[in-house]
Amino acid sequence: MDPFEDTLRRLREAFHAGCTRPAEFRAAQLRGLGRFLQENKQLLHDALAQDLHKSAFESEVSEVAISQGEVTLALRNLRAWMKDERVPKNLATQLDSAFIRKEPFGLVLIIAPWNYPLNLTLVPLVGALAAGNCVVLKPSEISKNVEKVLAEVLPRYLDQSCFAVVLGGPQETGQLLEHRFDYIFFTGSPRVGKIVMTAAAKHPSKQHLPPPSWIFPLPASASSLSCSQPR
Repeated sequence: MDPFEDTLRRLREAFHAGCTRPAEFRAAQLRGLGRFLQENKQLLHDALAQDLHKSAFESEVSEVAISQGEVTLALRNLRAWMKDERVPKNLATQLDSAFIRKEPFGLVLIIAPWNYPLNLTLVPLVGALAAGNCVVLKPSEISKNVEKVLAEVLPRYLDQSCFAVVLGGPQETGQLLEHRFDYIFFTGSPRVGKIVMTAAAKHPSKQHLPPPSWIFPLPASASSLSCSQPR
């Protein structure tokens, strides 16, 4: 029996129903994420200390504050980001209305690493929610205390018809990747990145496989991952 089928069906149905498209809904999810960070700061610090022996200062600066800053930035700019972008017209389109409308991808999968288990989980989550997507979040099973907080506490702050956390190791992640996602955001080693790319190539999807300080898109076909940063 597929452990993910019902969850993914629920999220796709919510997306196709248009639940995530209104700016008000997106803003509500972002505010919920901000409350999660504020109200559970000590819990997150404790989990990061247990998993990675991070001090409270390091946890705040490198994990919590960065994530909170992304939430603030997205809320401040959300409506501007959602506006249609007017583009120049040529002779053949003078009587037309020419613009670029930004559309959400649909169902987004975020696979997070162990070494910055909050920052590299929630920062891409902010972008996915602001863009109006439904999200499946796969935290690292290695950072087990942070994983537990994300699985048990974070969903209380977000609309669970459009958001889910899934748990497991390599075997479960492999099963998850057998499903089609419209966008995959992965941070990790080249070895695992190749596994993600191979699985995603079976379905039409976009992927981000970023090094630590910048992000580059790769097509859904086999590509070199030689510049991907080891984790």
